[in-house]
Amino acid sequence: MKRAIIAVLILVGGFFGLVWWFNVEQAGGSFADFFSDPVGGTQSLGSRLWLWLRGLVERVKGATGQAVDAKALAASIIAGFETYSGKAYPDPPGQTATYSIGYGHQIKPGDGFTTTSTISEPDALALLQADLDTYATCVDNAVTVPLGPNETAALYSFTYNEGCGAFESSTLLKLLNGGDYDGADAEFARWNIANGNVLPALTSRRAAEAALFAKDIGATSAPTDDNAVAQTSNESEEDDDE
Repeated sequence: MKRAIIAVLILVGGFFGLVWWFNVEQAGGSFADFFSDPVGGTQSLGSRLWLWLRGLVERVKGATGQAVDAKALAASIIAGFETYSGKAYPDPPGQTATYSIGYGHQIKPGDGFTTTSTISEPDALALLQADLDTYATCVDNAVTVPLGPNETAALYSFTYNEGCGAFESSTLLKLLNGGDYDGADAEFARWNIANGNVLPALTSRRAAEAALFAKDIGATSAPTDDNAVAQTSNESEEDDDE
């Protein structure tokens, strides 16, 4: 009986540990957020855990010299910071001009969603992948220098969050295409502002992306279909997708 009780306590403790890590620590949410919709929260937890494990596999592959799927790695980062929402919500909070749904999909005219829309967990995951494909193409077409898989994944995550236009007009891209990888890496930290306010969630996200990007700095890599072409300049520090 004691063993059964201990096992249950371990399972419950492990579950709450996962809630804390994926919903509180990673996504900047709270336990109250999770338990306001425990069914959806558990679905989100499961899907993000699965994506995180995929990302972990890609990191291990990279550490052992195997080919890394930059999109899978980026998806794990994005899901780690975007909390699944089955309903449309103001994004960023505190305004009503822009709304998001699912895993941080920013609602735009003509995309089939409104401020009253709902979405299932499987559809949200499919939408995340479709959005990621779009932003990955943006990055691939904008970058003209060789990238490693970690650099590529970091830029995919950044552009998913900030938007293609912001990336294309950023100093980050200008420095990167000029061959200044260290300078580009330092630019991530500047993109932590939404509605004129520094957001802790964005600060954490930018730090994670910069750390991932830095892993490939100094490594030699030949350009591939997954990591290069085009350019631009200028700047915009305002969050577009968080």
